[in-house]
Amino acid sequence: MFNKILVAIDRSTANRKVFEEALFLAKAMGGNLILLHVLSGEEEDSPIMSVYPTFYPTIGDHYMHLDPQISHLANETYHKQWKAFEEEGLKILRSFAKDARAAGVETEFSQISGHPSSTICDFAKSCNADVIFIGRRGYSGLKEVFLGSVSNYVVHHAPCSVLLVQTPIQSKKRQSSSQSLELTPNS
Repeated sequence: MFNKILVAIDRSTANRKVFEEALFLAKAMGGNLILLHVLSGEEEDSPIMSVYPTFYPTIGDHYMHLDPQISHLANETYHKQWKAFEEEGLKILRSFAKDARAAGVETEFSQISGHPSSTICDFAKSCNADVIFIGRRGYSGLKEVFLGSVSNYVVHHAPCSVLLVQTPIQSKKRQSSSQSLELTPNS
């Protein structure tokens, strides 16, 4: 019945619960796991793009002057942070894949860039998933409107069944751009 089980993984601490419930079902049904992490700037703790543009826009008839070295350094720092973000996602996927294989469940994983909600649905369609496991943090009302809801979108647009795993709401706040981007000449 559920042979191909797609598990949507993000970098939250709730991932373990989502993974374990999917693994339990895979073992019980003799199914395979497909782990997916979507790289997105929307994900908590993702690197924040530099506030320094790489061009010199005009403001009225005045030019905004920025030192090109600062712009280059800011962009270089962002790319290093993004690479580390990618590596951390792969590390999580490899760890879960190793645990699933040790439990005797055939597992594969992918990490792709995109908007999480639509990318999960598109990926589920392309791999012919029978069910999608995804965490739900329980946002409601205005918080859900402003923060969006990946799980809500997936429930309404997925090409297959969706199993929502209730996870705790995280209270950790995203760092401001000034805190997450350190500009030092010798980075």
